[in-house]
This record gives sequence, C-alpha cells and structure tokens, in this order.
Amino acid sequence: MNLDNIKKASIRRPLPTDDSDVDFQPVINKKSQRKQRKSKETHVSQGTPIDHVSAIELDQNRAIEGRGVAGDGVNRQIGLSSQPIPISNESKHYAQTRYPFPPFILRFNSGKILVNQVKECLIDHCKKIHETDIQIIHRRSFKSTSGDNGDGNNFYDFLIYVKDAVSFSFLLEQAHWPNSIGNESFSFPSTPAIPPQLCLLIKNVDLHIDFNEFCDDIKNKYPQVKNIIRMKNKFQNDIKLIKLEFTSPAVRDKLLNEKRIIVNYITYDTVEYLVPATVLICSKCMAIGHFKKQCSQIKETCRTCCELVDDMKNHNCSKIEKCIHCNQNHKSSSLKCPVIKSFRVELTPKTLHPNFVLFLFYFFFSFLSFLSFSFFSCTVRISRSKFFHLHK
Repeated sequence: MNLDNIKKASIRRPLPTDDSDVDFQPVINKKSQRKQRKSKETHVSQGTPIDHVSAIELDQNRAIEGRGVAGDGVNRQIGLSSQPIPISNESKHYAQTRYPFPPFILRFNSGKILVNQVKECLIDHCKKIHETDIQIIHRRSFKSTSGDNGDGNNFYDFLIYVKDAVSFSFLLEQAHWPNSIGNESFSFPSTPAIPPQLCLLIKNVDLHIDFNEFCDDIKNKYPQVKNIIRMKNKFQNDIKLIKLEFTSPAVRDKLLNEKRIIVNYITYDTVEYLVPATVLICSKCMAIGHFKKQCSQIKETCRTCCELVDDMKNHNCSKIEKCIHCNQNHKSSSLKCPVIKSFRVELTPKTLHPNFVLFLFYFFFSFLSFLSFSFFSCTVRISRSKFFHLHK
C-alpha cells in the first residue's frame, strides 16, 4: 500500500468560498449560540429597569401634583427606589422588643374580671400548686366579636404574654392552669403556636424516606416533640429540612448543644431555627422605618389603594390593591412586597445576638482558610509528583 496516497486522502477538505456549494453545510455550536443570546438579553435588560422606574416616578409625581400634595413638603416613599432604605434605630428596636412569644387567650363570659386579677391569680396558682415561677411581661383584654354566649352578653378575652421559654412551655399544659379565676370559669378559644425559641431544624433528610416511620421514631425517643413538619420552598415543594416543635426547652437545647440527632440509626445535623425580623411600617404613610408618632406626613395613606386622604374614617376605598413601595397589586403592608423583603433580609442579621454574628464571621473565615489550605496542599502534591516524575 502506498503511504503517500493515504496521506493525500486524509487531508481535510477546505471550506468553500462559494455559498452555492450544497454538499457542505457549516456546523454551528448551539450551546455557544445560546450563551451569546443570553448575554445579549441580560445586557439589554440591565438598561430597561432604569427607564421603567423613571417613567413610573414621573407618572407618580404628576399624580401627586394633580392631587395638590406637592405643596405639603413631605417626601413620600413611592415606587421602586434605586437606593436601599436605611435601617433606623427604631426598626432595630421594634424588631428586638416585640413580644417574643404568642399570647395565651382566656375567654370569660362576663366582664367582672380585671386584667391584673388574672395575672396575680395565675402567678399565685403556679407558685403555690406547682411550685413554678412564671414571668408575665404584658396582659390586655378586649371584647370578642365572635358572637354571643347565649345570654345576650359578649365574650371577654384576656391575652397573657410571657417572658421566657420556660414559662411558655409550662403554660402549654392546660392542667397547669386554675379551674377558675375570681370564681369565674374560662375557656381557651385557641392554642398558641410554638415559637421559634422552642424549635430546631434537622438537615439533609432524604425526600424518599418513610416520613411516618421517621416521625414515630422521633416521638418514641423524645415525647416532648409536639409537631414534626417537613419544610417547603417558595414553590411549595418539599425540601430536605425537618422542623421539630418542642414543649420542653431543655430537650431542645440539649439537641442543639449536641448538634446531632439519631433517627432510625442515621445521624443528622441539627441547627437553630431562625425567623426573619419584624419590619416596622408606619400606619399613617406606610413608609418603612418609623412609627406613626414620628411621621411628618400631613395626610394619611390608604394601605390598600395607596390614595392620600385627610381622614381614613371617611375614605371610600376602591379596593384595588396597589403597593406604595413597588406599585404591584398587593397592599402596602404586605410581606410579599420585594422592597419589604429586601429590607427584612438586611435587618435580620443586625437584630441577631452578637455572639451568633461573631460565629457566622468565624465560620466564614474558617471556611476560606480551609479552601486556601486545600489549594496549597493540592499544589504541593502536584509539584512533588511532577518533580519525581521528571527525575525517575
């Protein structure tokens, strides 16, 4: 066989200069084409929101001037803002000083009982009968609008707010409550939800396990677990996090300190369950970050339709929802507003305990040092292998 013929046959055919060549069709990489299209779209979309926001703000300024509000000398927080909303001291204080535990609701048939009487009787009963000191930070009462009790009189509800997790977990058991207060019987119209201070999360739980068997094993080992909930994402799909709600703070703290839990002979990591901070929204102008007493706006803003009115009692709302922050079709105080969400994300880390923030920084820098050490050790191994390979 002649080798020269083989070499000549293996030479690739050059690209044709004439487009009329039908036998050859150039191949285009679809993936690179897709990437170029995406880069063009992102480049175009980066410039469009600015124009959109300016148009929105222009329309709003015209609408405000048409209503005669421009002369009030008040800066209203309308539309998407290019600058982030500063986190005020009032916002931090509001998020940190809200009642940390949901209230216990007591329902009486008559209004003869006083609020202080309920508090003193409950504290004395727990101390004398159960030898337990409970901490109550606030109490209030109001008439219930749920209906009549059969005698033509309204219900009277009393709200009891406790201070710590020990008091809350103790009062969760209805057997620890007195049968009557001031010779008046009462009932519990609802049970308070378990707060985050009595919850934890189990990480990396497989989505294909037998969930009933998983729950049975946990409740057999820890009877203090009241609820076991599979967490979901924003699309309502199950994720690999399991939330445990406890009736005992001691058991919950023990599992958090151990940082693990064994379920069906499998060890899982446990972490603290944290919830986003509560956002302070002015009830007069619907702005974020100050109270109604500090508001400088003259007129009131309807939280539903975003209209400025002199008196909300005489306002005929159109019931067409419009947010004052982002102009979308929801109320101005709604937590699904993107402006409120972004503010909440920035506020939450600043309201955490300082030790927890230090722990986050320590974990972050430890992870970076681990990556740098791994990269250095990998580089040393490669260089050593090359050295020995060359000197064999």
